[in-house]
Amino acid sequence: MTKENLKGKSAVGKNLRRKSVFRYALIGQGIIIGVTTGLIIALFRWLLIFADGCRNRLVAYANTGVGPALIAALVMLLLVLVIGWILRKEPESTGSGIPQVEAELLGKKDMNWLSVLVSKILGCALSIGGGLALGREGPSIQIGAMVGKGFARTNKRVLTEERYLMSCGAGAGLSAAFGAPLAGTIFCLEELYRNFSSEVLLSTMAAAASSDFVAAYIIGMEPVFGFRIEYRLPLKYYWFAMILGVVLGLFGRLYNRTIDRMQDFFDRVGTAANALAKKWPGRRRLNPKTGKMDYKGNIAPFAKLAVGLTMAYICFFAYPITLGSGNGLVNRIAEGDFALKALLILLAVKFVFSTASFGTTAPGGIFLPLLVLGAVTGGVYSRLLENLLGIDGKYIAAFVVLAMAGYFAAIVHAPVTGVVLITEMTGDFRSLLGLVMVSLIAFVISERLGTEPIYTQLMNRSSGKRYNVPKQRKSIIDDIVYPGSIMDGKRIMDMGLPLGALIVSVIREEQEFIPDGHTILRGGDVIEVLLREEDLAEVEHIIEEECKKVRL
Repeated sequence: MTKENLKGKSAVGKNLRRKSVFRYALIGQGIIIGVTTGLIIALFRWLLIFADGCRNRLVAYANTGVGPALIAALVMLLLVLVIGWILRKEPESTGSGIPQVEAELLGKKDMNWLSVLVSKILGCALSIGGGLALGREGPSIQIGAMVGKGFARTNKRVLTEERYLMSCGAGAGLSAAFGAPLAGTIFCLEELYRNFSSEVLLSTMAAAASSDFVAAYIIGMEPVFGFRIEYRLPLKYYWFAMILGVVLGLFGRLYNRTIDRMQDFFDRVGTAANALAKKWPGRRRLNPKTGKMDYKGNIAPFAKLAVGLTMAYICFFAYPITLGSGNGLVNRIAEGDFALKALLILLAVKFVFSTASFGTTAPGGIFLPLLVLGAVTGGVYSRLLENLLGIDGKYIAAFVVLAMAGYFAAIVHAPVTGVVLITEMTGDFRSLLGLVMVSLIAFVISERLGTEPIYTQLMNRSSGKRYNVPKQRKSIIDDIVYPGSIMDGKRIMDMGLPLGALIVSVIREEQEFIPDGHTILRGGDVIEVLLREEDLAEVEHIIEEECKKVRL
């Protein structure tokens, strides 16, 4: 075989040849992915609206008598069976979907894009329709990422490009879900990649904008939260906003720990159900390969869903306002519909029910439910100031908006995304100063308390699983050596990269050269690393520690 043929089959050669037109190709492909994602998410949102309507009618019907209540119970049982079957067929459709996307971008997963896409849409619509307090944003991000992956696999793109296209789809999914193209773009930079990349920025922006355009054309252009902030918070009251930031930082810590405990609880429920089922004679069968009796089937998903949907069924009669995502609650709270006592009860019940809903592993996200919890917290805080200090209650909408952004920052550890997201979802750009201040304080408090970002926490929780990752797939990542970092002034060989990783290019003062192990890096250098997919997580951790943390 000639050198030219060998070069043509090389993944490195393909990466390098495509690099010259990479940015423009990504923008074009991002638009295609954005349009496709916009269409799918618009259908998804329509299904969720339909599911909400069906649930509301079922709740009203169940409250008319004993017979209707029993029929509603049978409907909930049917949902347990159908959603559980979906989770058994496609385990990657569980939960939010964002941790799965992050894990795949780090080389820890290889999801079946078509199976996940279909399962997520159906499973999430049924879960929210059944009353579980879950959201559409995480599923929309995973759906969009699978659209990007499907495009990449169908067109036989190399791994580097596949990762970028998945990011395009993820940003497009968030954009179409909330009508927030800027937040979709920033989320990919701040949460999925956690560094600035012009390729990710431009391609994801193109995907997010085109996705939002398509979804808005079908669904409409009204902001997700339809209330208006008639009275902005005066500067003299910003001290109260700063205190709110501290409270939200503490509350964010509580939320993340509660999510973890709820998952532990539901895992025990699933384990206990499987242990009990193993005692049933009909659940065991002889394995012809081993000659031993094996347990037939896993009923843990059904048991978890049964507990969660039973809680939802109780809320049908006891407190139906807590059912579903709850975005309509935000408007009512901001308009002052609830007194302090009602808000405190709502906060307690919604907090427990939303964390329990996520613990069931049913398809659905936590973005929107945590924003609702933030809104309720802001409403409680405003009413307390009104009752204790005489602060005018007309500022409740302002406190609701600040609390949503701060709570998001404390839990997700993505303050910029939170500020932009809330701004786009409310359509109000006059509260940026307060949003930034509260989000920053909440983020710092949460981080200083040792709170792990929620999606990192969820991804690490499942890190013990074994995933089917294609071997020896290669990728190229680029990053910056920060001035004053550990590697500023040190040789490349001192970085400690794994054997499967190699720095193939250094760009210094707009001049590119090929380095060797003795090349001394300088602050401001842009490095390009060629690596195996299975080394992605380790290499990105090394770069974060050695090239980005500034020495004091």
